[in-house]
Amino acid sequence: MGVILQLLLFISPFALYALWLRMGGRALSPSAAVLALTTIGLVAAIAVAFWLGQERALDRNERYVPARIEDGTIRR
Repeated sequence: MGVILQLLLFISPFALYALWLRMGGRALSPSAAVLALTTIGLVAAIAVAFWLGQERALDRNERYVPARIEDGTIRR
């Protein structure tokens, strides 16, 4: 139930803004350029997140060693 409440709290400002626009008589549909740029941005963000996850992933047999502080500096 907590996840549903969090999603509702996240979505509520967007829904209220859409309702406010609708009540004011404004159109809710964005232009084709806005949709295209939003789609490109989302695809790029997902691709970068996936690439960074693969780039920095440890091998299956590699052991994780956390960073430590030695002489006031961070060592790996």
